Amino acid sequence: MSLRLLSLLALLPLLAACQGNGLGQAREAAIAASNAALPAPYRDGLVTERAFAGGADLVLEIRFAEARVAQLDAKPHLRDALEADETEAMIELCDSPALKPYLAAGGSVRRRFVDADGALFFEARLPAGTCPTS
Repeated sequence: MSLRLLSLLALLPLLAACQGNGLGQAREAAIAASNAALPAPYRDGLVTERAFAGGADLVLEIRFAEARVAQLDAKPHLRDALEADETEAMIELCDSPALKPYLAAGGSVRRRFVDADGALFFEARLPAGTCPTS
């Protein structure tokens, strides 16, 4: 291999790290902007309580204040319908001023639905690259 090619190959990890750092910074800014407006009502009986980093994703935690996982587990058809509805509703996050820069940088978002005790009902995810570009 030529010295020039070796030099270029040596730079690839640095370039990837810079891109990842930019995404990480965008995620931290989106978390801070989101948390500044939280807690906030989401839908009937639901409250978006906090935003945080969860693996590579930004996670919005939404609490069912009046429900328990056991109640929803007893009605799997209802759980499936709620999860499908929330998966479709994830696209609305593309218009969020707090999340737009992070999503445009290639970020992904999850809504994590928990019960009054913090037990997980389900999660819905908006994968990177889903939002239409303007």
